[in-house]
Amino acid sequence: MKQKQKDLLEVTLIYLIIGFAGFYTYLEIDVRDTVLRLLVSDLVMTVICYIFSVFKKNSSTYDAYWSVIPFYMLIFYFYDFSGASWGIPQWICAFVISAWSWRLTLSWARGWPGWNHEDFRYVNFRNQFGKFFQPINFLAIHLYPTLIVFASMWGVLYVYNGATLTIRYLFYLGALTSLIGTGFEYLADNELDKFRKRENPKKGDILKTGIWAKSRNPNYLGEMMFWFGVAMMGVSFSAPWYTTLGSIGMWAMFMFASIPLKDKQMMKNRPEAFTEYKKEVSRVLPF
Repeated sequence: MKQKQKDLLEVTLIYLIIGFAGFYTYLEIDVRDTVLRLLVSDLVMTVICYIFSVFKKNSSTYDAYWSVIPFYMLIFYFYDFSGASWGIPQWICAFVISAWSWRLTLSWARGWPGWNHEDFRYVNFRNQFGKFFQPINFLAIHLYPTLIVFASMWGVLYVYNGATLTIRYLFYLGALTSLIGTGFEYLADNELDKFRKRENPKKGDILKTGIWAKSRNPNYLGEMMFWFGVAMMGVSFSAPWYTTLGSIGMWAMFMFASIPLKDKQMMKNRPEAFTEYKKEVSRVLPF
């Protein structure tokens, strides 16, 4: 067995432990409010993931959490809200979230080199904060993404808890928006994978083929579309307006944190090529 296969097997076991711990917490915690039960379960899973990241000395242990946990939430909902009797809208919502979750997780697994790799942002944090890294590790790398994903999934609860579908067209528009966003991410990740495996790579090379020729961040565009679609599906089932704040927070995080950090890294590694690329291709929208 190759080293990467061993590492993938190990990280899969870690996420099974995380999932079982979360499900057990969800079942056993003495709290009636479903949102609070789900939040506590999510926090328990985050703490366990953090412990493993400290043990492995690699904060990228958390990287798969982003895409795995929404699928875990669907499992919780299936158990708690009579999954066998779900109607078409509930199954469509489950399909959309599952397609996004599994696609993104498999894309991560395909591109993950193994435990010898850690996201450059986390490495920069380690170097920048030194002995104060662990509070940053927990609060910024683990807890904040957990909370924003939880907030973005909040509206989905109303799809499954017996609420009435009041705005039917909004539900299907949301599902379509999420699927299109997932498609953008699929195309972007496939192009990126081909680029990484190109022959005779040079340091100044820039990916600008396919969808990357229209947007410098098509993967982030797809991610934002997915979460806005999820919010629309929730609102169509009379979810309160504040359940959309998670998706708005997602947009803000990508636009004002993730994309600027990526641009800074690109300017550092490929200043001339990236400067030209910025002139030719839109930042996010493909026009």
